[in-house]
Amino acid sequence: MDRNTRIQLALLRELGQLLDAAHIRFWLRGGWALDFHVGQITREHSDIDLVARYRQRSRIRKLLEEHGYRVVELGDLASIHFSKRGQDVALAFTWSEEMARMVTPGREWLGHPGLRWPDDAFINRRYSLRSIECRAMSVQSLLAEKENYERYSGRPLREKDLVSIKLLRSLLS
Repeated sequence: MDRNTRIQLALLRELGQLLDAAHIRFWLRGGWALDFHVGQITREHSDIDLVARYRQRSRIRKLLEEHGYRVVELGDLASIHFSKRGQDVALAFTWSEEMARMVTPGREWLGHPGLRWPDDAFINRRYSLRSIECRAMSVQSLLAEKENYERYSGRPLREKDLVSIKLLRSLLS
């Protein structure tokens, strides 16, 4: 296991402990969410992607900053990018009481319809990987995001997206 993966696993454990102790729900998103669904590390990751409720944004920012996370980017109301130990931690926020109404961060007020998550995107089930337990966005929502990546990002699918789509589809069958 490479150094970055070891650090990211330690940060995932720490984030889970900090946010759980503060009674703040969050969900893994992206590659780490897929790994938690599969129960093993499928590849190296460039960052850690999380989703939480917008109403918790200030509490999360304060809590993470108190524990050594540095804000790298506040780009818009929908996300905060942190850094710790040389790793990026991207937090996207939902701003509806209905978690399933999340749209792709930063797009909806620009007139972009955004990506609507499936109704079961944010279930309360925890997954385990290397003795770390976290909620993860549903397989259906991860697949929807990957299948729509090109449409909402304007960039072509990457090799890792194609591999993830194949894995996610196999989890659904």
